[in-house]
Amino acid sequence: MTDHNPPAAARHLRAAIAAIDAEFGPGYAAQHPDLIAALVQSATIEAAVATGHDAHQEALGMAQSLTSQICETLLRLKPKFFGG
Repeated sequence: MTDHNPPAAARHLRAAIAAIDAEFGPGYAAQHPDLIAALVQSATIEAAVATGHDAHQEALGMAQSLTSQICETLLRLKPKFFGG
C-alpha cells in the first residue's frame, strides 16, 4: 500500500483519533486507547454493513433485470407454447 491509499484500518484509526481529540481536546485519544478501539471497531462494522448493503442493492438490480428479461422472453414464446 502507498501512503496515498492506506489500509482501511489505518484510515479508521486516524479518523478515530482526530474525532476524539476534536471532541475532548488534544491528547485525549492517546490517554484513552479503549475509546480509540471502540471507534475503530464501530467504523469497521459500519463500513462492512455499507459494503453488504451495496452488494445487496447490486444483486437486487441484477435480479430485477433478469426477471424482466425472462418475462419478456416468455411473452414472446407464448404463441409457440399455446398457439396463437
